[in-house]
Parts: sequence; structure tokens; C-alpha cells
Amino acid sequence: MQQQAALTVAGIALTLLCFLGATQLGPTGAMLNFLTPLPVSYLSLRFGLRTGVMVVGVTGLVLGMLIPFYSLVTYFGLFGVGSLLLPYLLKRRIAWDQAAAVTVGAVTIAALLLVGSYLLASDESLGVLLDQYLQAELDLAVQAYQDAGLTGPELEQMKEIAGQVADFIRSTFFGLYLAGALAVQLLTLVLLNRFKADHYQISGVPFVRWRLPALLIWPLILAGFALLVPQQHLQLVARNALALLLPLYFLQGLAVVSNFLQRKAFPPLLKGMIYLMVFIFNPLPLIVTGVGVFDLWIDFRRPRKKDF
Repeated sequence: MQQQAALTVAGIALTLLCFLGATQLGPTGAMLNFLTPLPVSYLSLRFGLRTGVMVVGVTGLVLGMLIPFYSLVTYFGLFGVGSLLLPYLLKRRIAWDQAAAVTVGAVTIAALLLVGSYLLASDESLGVLLDQYLQAELDLAVQAYQDAGLTGPELEQMKEIAGQVADFIRSTFFGLYLAGALAVQLLTLVLLNRFKADHYQISGVPFVRWRLPALLIWPLILAGFALLVPQQHLQLVARNALALLLPLYFLQGLAVVSNFLQRKAFPPLLKGMIYLMVFIFNPLPLIVTGVGVFDLWIDFRRPRKKDF
């Protein structure tokens, strides 16, 4: 009981740190934001959903004294829902990939309800709200470049790049949001699996054997061809579809890489370096995504017979 109480208090503190980190700790804090659901999900799996609900409630009370009301609603809608629903589904022996998909759907619905309520109350349009958000982020990026000592042509070049990124986000915002929500849930699952010990079980196929439904390749193909059609609205839908589907196939490619590394006797440090390179060194992410796509036909994980 004492251990549960101590871990619950620690969970509240960590949740506050992760959620408030984006505004208090700069870019490093923004990365902590992705870990916001983890403490509640872990406590819910280990000690039961009541503990998770209590942590969410106490965290909400503390946040209510520190941040504006709309930020508090953002916490409950974007993180509170997912941090409780994911462990609830896992405790009911729902496969991890299905649990993540359902949680992303629920979080997206919650976000749509929150944004819709705000738009009705403020009498603004979604486009104006998105432009305001992107402009604020663009101003912060430019200020960061100036603080880093960039001036003249270098600063103008970085402004141009930041503007291009903002335009890309504007045209693929919904797809990127879904991909980001999925990334948060998958990161939570990875860490929950790392910390599970003998406290709980996570059902589902091992990641090294995981693959997407075969029929999902058709939306990917159609979205790719739709980009070639000179119709603005169709291209907008296609870009958002690709913003979600390509990360999914990157994930399948990563499963192929994990399967390969599992069969090889590489030291853990070397495996970690390989994973790091897969994520950050171009063109490796594109190659891994391609592997994920062609895994449907080639089946890279099938054992190969050696000819002697």
C-alpha cells in the first residue's frame, strides 16, 4: 500500500512535469509532452483504473490552479482520455495494436469536440484558428533563430524554410495530428512493455511479426495517384491520407528491421545505434518505409533456405 501511494504521488508529479514541460523547458520540454499519458497508463495497469482516474483528477485540480481553463480542457481531452482508455483496453486483453487504434480514434473525437466547442464559443473558423497557431509557432521559431545568433542571409533562409514547413503542416494538419496521436500511444506502449515486469500483461502479436492489413495498400496507392490529379480538394485529402499511411508503413518496415536484429547476435548498444540511425539519418526512414510497403509482396521476415 505504501508503495502504491508513493508511486501514485510520483505519477502525479511526472504527469505535471510532462504536460507543463512544453511551456517551461523549451524544446526539451516539448519532447516530454509526448510522455504525458505514460504515468497514468502505468499506474492504471499496475494498480487498477481507479488509481489512474484519481491521478487524472488530482492532476486536473493542480493544473486548474496553474493554467488557463482552455489548457486544462486540452489536458483532459488530449491526454486524460488516452491515458485511461489505453490501459482499460489492455486490461481487457485487447491486442496492443487494436487498443492503440481505438485510443487514437477516441482522442481524435475528443479533440474534435473540444475544437468545435471552442469555435462555437469564439465565433472563429477552423482555418483562422490554425493560421493563428502556426503563425505563433513560426514567430517562436524565428525568435529562437535570432537568439542563436543568426543574422542576414542565414536568418532569411531559415525563415523561408520555417515558412515552407508551416505551409506543409497547414495542408496536412489532420493527417499529421492522427500520426502524432498514434506516435504518442505507441511510445506509451513501448515504455509500458519495458516496465511491465510481472505486474501486467500486454496482449497481441510480437512487434517483430506485426504487419498492417493487406487491403490498406490500396488507400496508399490511390492517395499517391490522387496527388497527380489537378484538383485541389482531392490533393488535400490525398496529402492528409499519406501523412497518416506513410508513418504506418514506416512502422511495418521498423518491424522488419526489428525482426532482422532479433535474429542477429548484435550487442544492445549496436542495436540502439541502428534504431537511432533508422529514425534520423536520411534516406534511411524512406528506405524503411519502402521495406514496409513491399513487405506485403516479398515478406522480408520469411526464413530463407541456404543452398549448399
